[in-house]
Amino acid sequence: MKTIKYLFMGALMTVFSGSAMAQTSVKDAVNAIKTNKDKAAVASIVKAAVKENKKDAKALAAIGRAYLDVKDTANTRKYGEMAVELTNKAKTGKVGDGFVLLGDLAYFNDDPGAAAAMYQNAYYAEPNNISAYVKYARVMRGVSPDMAVEQLEKVRTLDANFPVDAEAAHIYYEAAKKNGKYMQKVLDYYSKVTPAKLYDHEPSYLTEYALAAFANQKNDVSKELAVYGLSKNPRNSGYNRLALYNSFELKQYDEAAKYVDALFNKSDSVDLTANDYKYAGLTYSALKQYDTAIEYYNKQLAECKEDAQKAAVIKNLSDAYKAKGDFAKSLELYEQYLTLNPNVGINDYNGLANIYRNQAANQTGAAQEASVKKAVEIYNQMSEKYPSNADFCNFMAARTLGLIDANQTKGLARPYYDKLAKLIEEKGVKDDSDKARITEAYTYLGIYFYKIKNDSAAAKPFFEKLIQIDPENPTAKQVLATY
Repeated sequence: MKTIKYLFMGALMTVFSGSAMAQTSVKDAVNAIKTNKDKAAVASIVKAAVKENKKDAKALAAIGRAYLDVKDTANTRKYGEMAVELTNKAKTGKVGDGFVLLGDLAYFNDDPGAAAAMYQNAYYAEPNNISAYVKYARVMRGVSPDMAVEQLEKVRTLDANFPVDAEAAHIYYEAAKKNGKYMQKVLDYYSKVTPAKLYDHEPSYLTEYALAAFANQKNDVSKELAVYGLSKNPRNSGYNRLALYNSFELKQYDEAAKYVDALFNKSDSVDLTANDYKYAGLTYSALKQYDTAIEYYNKQLAECKEDAQKAAVIKNLSDAYKAKGDFAKSLELYEQYLTLNPNVGINDYNGLANIYRNQAANQTGAAQEASVKKAVEIYNQMSEKYPSNADFCNFMAARTLGLIDANQTKGLARPYYDKLAKLIEEKGVKDDSDKARITEAYTYLGIYFYKIKNDSAAAKPFFEKLIQIDPENPTAKQVLATY
């Protein structure tokens, strides 16, 4: 019995020793292929490894994969086909690595159809080959993302720990680049995976999820992912960028400023974009640090090529100058904005009038009157150009004139409140905005005739209309009680 025992242990040692030697031999060959520039030396090492492993399909496929890594497609095919031949001859213990390698080669050669066929052969030969299912699904995403994910779902039964949801999300992410209808599935699948598991499986998938969340206004999710990425790589420009963008969108302006510094000054290999300058400018505008904001907007402007892009930046510059009280510069820039903007609308003209209003509020005398006049001219033009918004235009013109006739003694706003009241009476009071405007118009007109013109008869109809709209209006009740 002892003799048998010793012989059995000796056989085990021989097998173990041979296996270890084979693994070492393959590892040496792979390292040589990837790092050794001496072709003759590489060939010698590979020859020895192949000789030792000529009946090991996995080993031959590993050698072929090393050649694919260095883009030696001829040797990739050679050893891939050798591995496949062994697999086809085997009656049991078949492995699909050779097929997977040839599938990768076909994909490298831009032949996804051939690649898909090879991956199918791989999991037919080795039903537990997870790599074959995953790669088949990745290739099939261009044909049918849903079909690809359906195939990928089979991996759940093979390995409960494999991040199927992450791979499915990645497949839909690639599909969503061409068809946005898949974006919700990207978010749904990625949301099933924790940031830690996602990053450990494939760091680029964490980036994909963060970008998808940002694109769909899920700023809290996107920021959380970016912050996790920064915990792993604090100098990653992509994560610092997303942390900045999302912090701004979440109105976390102090944090956004920290990420401006991190992106611009503490990131590796950063290639700053016009959007980076934009978000930096917006951040400092929100923090009321307008000079700093203006610096970033000017840098953004230098990156813009098209008029529409320039227009948007110039609008932000104008707003920054207006906020800091430099109305002359704000107006100059706003005129440029209107010239460059191909889609000028009522809101844009209202913005120009608003600058004149703000300027007038900070002026006195003739200068103030001139600014008010400019604003009113713009409201008149808007009323003609956009008749459906005439009530708004007359309302704003009347209020603007109040800056230079606060006591109503001149009655400057009267014509505009007259027009406003008639416009709303014609269409009827539709909403709270109409009610507020017509209430203001009736109040102004009633007080103007009652106090300024001392004409109670002319004033009475306005207070009567006012009480109908607002039965508890204190001004109307007080005045009507005197009749």
